[in-house]
Amino acid sequence: MKFRAVINRNTVFFFVVTLAIAAMIRYGWSRGIDYSPLNTDNISFMPGRVTEVVSDLTEIDEHGLHRGRQDLQVELLSGARAGEVIDVRNTLSIDHSVYVTKGQKIVVYLDQHPGESSYFATVQSYERTGGIYTVIALFLCLLAAVGGKTGLRAAFGLIFTFVVIIFLLIPLIIRGAPPVWLSLGLIFCIIAVSLISTLGFTKKTCVSILGTGIGVVFCCVFFVLVSNALHITGYNVPEIDTLIVVEQNTNIKVGDFLFVGILISSLGAVLDVSVSVASSVSELSETDKSLGFNSLFRSGMRIGRDIIGATANTLIMAFVGAFFVTLIMFRIYHFQFFQLINLNEISIELLQAVASASALILCAPVTAFIAARMYGGKSVKKKPVRS
Repeated sequence: MKFRAVINRNTVFFFVVTLAIAAMIRYGWSRGIDYSPLNTDNISFMPGRVTEVVSDLTEIDEHGLHRGRQDLQVELLSGARAGEVIDVRNTLSIDHSVYVTKGQKIVVYLDQHPGESSYFATVQSYERTGGIYTVIALFLCLLAAVGGKTGLRAAFGLIFTFVVIIFLLIPLIIRGAPPVWLSLGLIFCIIAVSLISTLGFTKKTCVSILGTGIGVVFCCVFFVLVSNALHITGYNVPEIDTLIVVEQNTNIKVGDFLFVGILISSLGAVLDVSVSVASSVSELSETDKSLGFNSLFRSGMRIGRDIIGATANTLIMAFVGAFFVTLIMFRIYHFQFFQLINLNEISIELLQAVASASALILCAPVTAFIAARMYGGKSVKKKPVRS
């Protein structure tokens, strides 16, 4: 009995998903396609530590940035050349102001052909690996401290989502898998694993999975409708010139990248709305067992309206914020409104905003309906009072 109490379905679920995460990471690190648009055999990026600043010919400009030149001696910290000290020239400009001091860790750009003694080395950037890992660890600790056990389970779902996108979705697309159907399949896996990780095997989880899944379908429908209305395809993205060259030399289907990107960006908002509505209806049902379908649905809709009002506004503002610098540039260069509103970049941002926002708006009533159906059947009928 004790053994069965320990080995329950939650334990099995987390064990299986952990094995899947390990397998995806191993697959993601395996070699991909051999094609590369650039010959990078002689180029490497290595971590290094500044052992000496030989000369510092820099000054601070009116923006508070260092400009000029530094000559450095840097000890390489990894690879076959670990421990070797090389001379590095660091040129600082307004868009590359990486000012370093003795003992600081940096990323070294090294260009050296095999068998040759001459090389070119410069500072690529600050070495931020430790800082990035620290920030991630602090975020997960904060999530666990405030969310408790639920926070830890949510962190597990986040890790799974990250691994699926980075180590499975992207490598498979690079190897020629169809991006549309692959992304749809993996997104439904992300939905199921993330929600089960956070909410467990409950009726609320089932409602949230169904609501989120239908919301994703809505996003696909709105993407097709809006993209056709605005005459936007995956070949209208800014990086298409480089991507076409890649497509011509590989099996990668770059025309579907826009769809995949919008689908992934909308998933979080749709998931949030679905879980919020499902949780609210679940709590109402637990508080008052006598509530039937109509009462639960009306309550779910009232809660859903408040949620979509806030979430839709947040989603639109997030897209505007990401496009804010570009909008300022358009204004500086005196783009006419008629010219601006018809640019591909504006249409793509509008497509992303409308598809995502419309999906989460329709996700709320759908989730409320499903939750009311599932929880409304448990309503207790009051017995008539005999006089």
